[in-house]
Formats: sequence, C-alpha cells, structure tokens
Amino acid sequence: MKLIRPVKGEDADSLFPLIYQSPITDSILWDGPTSPEVFRQDLEEREARTAGGDTHIFTILERGTGAPVGSASIHPDDDQLRGDIGLWVGVPQQGKGYGTQVVRELVAYGFDQLGLEKIEANIFTGNWASRRIFEKNGFLLEGTIRSADRKRGQIVDEWLFGITRQDYERRSAYILHLCRRQDWDAAQAQGEFRPDSLAVEGFIHCSRPEQILDVANRYYKGLEGMLLLKIERERIVPEIVWEASDGDDFPHIYSPINIEAITAVIPFSPDADGKFRKFPPI
Repeated sequence: MKLIRPVKGEDADSLFPLIYQSPITDSILWDGPTSPEVFRQDLEEREARTAGGDTHIFTILERGTGAPVGSASIHPDDDQLRGDIGLWVGVPQQGKGYGTQVVRELVAYGFDQLGLEKIEANIFTGNWASRRIFEKNGFLLEGTIRSADRKRGQIVDEWLFGITRQDYERRSAYILHLCRRQDWDAAQAQGEFRPDSLAVEGFIHCSRPEQILDVANRYYKGLEGMLLLKIERERIVPEIVWEASDGDDFPHIYSPINIEAITAVIPFSPDADGKFRKFPPI
C-alpha cells in the first residue's frame, strides 16, 4: 500500500489534532497551524496548487485504515534539477516505519515522475530519528550548515543530506538477503542459494536496502557473523514477488536463487550492545 496521496482540504480535520501544539513542531521549521479554520483554508489552497502541478504536497495515510496521519512534500527548484523534501508524522504513528517508507515514495516520485537529478533534506542537528530515516534511504550527509535558520527566535544549525539519481538507480538495482555463513557456504557447494527458510516458509525473504536494518534488529539482534548477500535484480532468474509484511512491501523469492545473481557477500555484525546500526558499504 502506498502511504502518500495528493493533499485534500478535508484532511485538515484529521491532521489538525495531530500537529496543533504538538512536540513534532520542535524539530521542524514550521510551528504548526494557528486554528482549524486557517489550517483547512491552507490545505485547500495546497490542494488546488498540487492539482495544477504548481507544487507537490501529500498526505500520509495510515496503513489499513487510510486515515490521514501526517504530511509530506517535495519542492523542485526552478531548473527542475534539485528538490528538497520534508515530512511530519503524528506522534501515535511514530516508530512504526512510516517515515522510512514515505521518504522512499517521495524519492521515487522525485526521480521517476519529476525527473530530478538530486534530492536533498535539511534536518535540525541532533534530530537523530529523522537522520536515520534518510540514511536508510541512501541519503548521504553532505555537511553541517551553521546558523542555517531561525527557530522560535533561536539560531539553529542543520544537517544537509542528499541523494543523486545515480545513487538512487544503483540502490534500485539490487535487493538484499541476510543469512548465516553456513547458508552461503552451502550455496557455493551447490551452485545455487537454497536456505532452510525456502523449505520451511516456502520463500526466501529479501529486503530493500532501507529495510535491512529493521529486519536485522527484529530477527537477528545480537547475532555475530551474519552475511549480507547483494542480489542483482537483472541477473536473478526466479521471479521477485512483492508482498506485504510487517507493514511494508518486501521482495520474496519462491525458488532457489541462481548464484551468479549474488554479486557481493558482505560481513554484517551488530554493535557491542547487539544492535545493528550501520548500513555497510555495498
């Protein structure tokens, strides 16, 4: 399920209670709406501008119910070369993967629909939760902008993150599978990758790059000596089936993977506290 759709004026009824005087506004430049009436008028104007293609503002939808739970946008520059994105998600839905998936959808929209060459995001320094969302999606820290803006009368610094079209296309070209070393040793001997999960569950569970840290921490926290298999989508013989799982769409493979599709094997270990935090160089 896609989590974003073009904004509607009527979304104000659901979004106002989530953003009005909310701690969300502490970490974004906007201080939030002043009243339900002003907010609805603002969203109605944004709806018209989005429908006309003058701007690109979206409402974030709750999984399952489709209720509005946040807002997102992407703003191209005058040359349609670069764009910057921003989003907020209501407190009840934070920590559930909404930010990561929404950024992924915004990035795809920016490159595939708008034809941008680079997408950027500015984040208040110290906002580590937002930083991790962008890092999971392949954004690189390009620097710290000192005295970047003014928030409630205070000068604030910002991190500048960016992802280029080349970065995006490279990440889109492969999926990942996290496995034990013995599974990879067996694959080399057999000439195909056939982990135990294929027999037990009927498929091989793979992930997009931005999903792998959550998967590792959910199922393999504290386990040393794991391996990440980089699987090139153009080389794989069996079909990749995208299916809903844990609130997101994951690539599943229902047959053994031909070994020539696996183009890199990367050691992957947790930090000292057992948690996986860093996406390894691929």
